[in-house]
Amino acid sequence: MIGKLLCRSLLAGALLTQGLAPVRADNINLPDLGDSSAAAISPSQERRLGEDFMRRARQSLAMSDDPELNGYVQALGQRLLGQTETSYREFRFFMVNDSSINAFAVPGGFVGMHRGLVLATQNEAELASVMAHEITHVTQKHIPRLIAESQRATLPAMAAILASILLATAGHGAGAEAGIVATQAAVAQRGINFTRSFEEEADRIGMTTLARAGFDPNGMPSFFERLQMLNRHNDTSLPEFLRTHPVTTNRISDARNRAERLPKNASRDSEDYLHVHAKLRAAERGSDAEIVRGFRSNLEQGKYRDIHAERYGYALALLRSRELAAARIEIQKLIAHRPNRVYYRILQAEIEMASNQPKQALAIYEEAQKNAPNHPGLLRYHAETLLKNGQPRRAQELLQTAVRHTGDDPTLYRLLAQAAGASNNPLEAHKAAAEQYYLNGNPQGAIEQFRLALKHAGDNFYQASSIEARIAAIRDEMAMFAAK
Repeated sequence: MIGKLLCRSLLAGALLTQGLAPVRADNINLPDLGDSSAAAISPSQERRLGEDFMRRARQSLAMSDDPELNGYVQALGQRLLGQTETSYREFRFFMVNDSSINAFAVPGGFVGMHRGLVLATQNEAELASVMAHEITHVTQKHIPRLIAESQRATLPAMAAILASILLATAGHGAGAEAGIVATQAAVAQRGINFTRSFEEEADRIGMTTLARAGFDPNGMPSFFERLQMLNRHNDTSLPEFLRTHPVTTNRISDARNRAERLPKNASRDSEDYLHVHAKLRAAERGSDAEIVRGFRSNLEQGKYRDIHAERYGYALALLRSRELAAARIEIQKLIAHRPNRVYYRILQAEIEMASNQPKQALAIYEEAQKNAPNHPGLLRYHAETLLKNGQPRRAQELLQTAVRHTGDDPTLYRLLAQAAGASNNPLEAHKAAAEQYYLNGNPQGAIEQFRLALKHAGDNFYQASSIEARIAAIRDEMAMFAAK
C-alpha cells in the first residue's frame, strides 16, 4: 500500500482504475516520465497535490513541530534518497505525534513517520527500512501509475480522495467513507493484487536503497518479523502499519532472501537516532516519576546502547518532572562531553528558563548562536525565549533568518507574526500571519491577512506588488483544487 492514508482508499476502490495492466513483480526500474502515468499527473501536479495534502493534514493530524525530531527524519530520508535512482530530491520528511506504529507517503515527495513507529524500532536500520519502502512508493510513481488510464482522475478529485483518507486517519471514519464514495466516479476498482505488486516493488527497491546507504538490509525482515509477532499476541489492537502493510510469512521470507543477497553492512546506530529515540521515550505517556525512574535505572544498571543518549533522555525526563537541580547536573555532564551539540545547549537553556533564570538562558543561546548561527532549532528556541522576555525585535531578526532556511513551518510564521506585532511592525505581522494561515490549510484566512497587510504597505510599490501577487497565487491554487 501507500501507507495508512492511501490503503484505506485502495481497499475501498477509490484509487484503482479499470483496464490497467498489472505491474510486473520483477520490474525494478523507475517508470519512464513520458509514460501514461506522467500524462495523467505531471511531476508539478504531484508536488501541488502533496503540498495541498500537507496543508489539510495540519488541520487534522498532530504534526510534530519539534525541530530535532523533524531534522533527524529529514536527514535520514536524504541519506536514503541519495542512493535511489531518481533525480528528484525535493522530498519532505516529517514526524507525526501519534503513538500508532505507522508511516505513509504522499505524491510529491512527502513522507511521514509516526512517533510510535520510531519507538517500535530497535535500531536505525529498521527505521531506515520503513523509510526506504515509503520513498519507493513515491519514486516509482505508484499513485500516478494507479490512475494513469483514468482521464477523469482530476487534481481536485485526487485531492478530495486524499482529504477523505485524512479524515479516516484522524478518526472520522464516517466522513471519510462519505468522501470516498463521493469521489468514486473519478476512479474505479481494479483489484487488490495490483497494489500487492507495488508493496513487493517497494520492499525490493527499498531494500536495495537501504544497503546502498550503508544500512544492514536485514533491518527490513527483522522489523516485519517483530510486527508479525506483535500481531499474534494482540488480536484486538492491530498496529496500523500491519493494517496498511500486511505482513505475511511469504513476504518476510522474500525479504530475508533478498537481504542475504545484498552486501552485509554492520551499520551502527547513529548518535542522532539514539538521542531522538531517548527523547521520544522521555515524552511518552505515563507518570513523570515512573519515566524518570526508568531512565535512572537504565543508567545505574548499564542498560543502554549509548550513555550520552540515555542521559539526554534522563535530563529531559527530569525537566518534565520539574526536578530541575537534578536536570541541571545531568545536562552539565553532557555538555562536558560535547559542548557544541546544539540540542544539549537548548536543553540547558530550557532548564534555566524552567528555573526562572531567563538571563542565564539567553546567555546560553547567544553563546550557542556563535557556533551555529543558522541552526533552525536554535533560531526557533532562542527567538521564543526572547519573546518571553520582552525582546521582540531581536526575536524577529532570528525568525526572519529561520523562515528563509525553512519556509514551510507554520510555527515559525506564528512566532514571527507575534514578534513583528510586538515590535510595532503590522505589515510584517500580517504577512507572517497570512503564511501561517496558508500553511495550516486556511487559504481564505491567508488572503484576509494579506489584505490587512496591504493597508500598511502605504506607497511601497514593491511591498504592495509582492502582496498582490501572493494573493493571486493563492486564489489560483484555490481554483485549481475546487471541485469540478
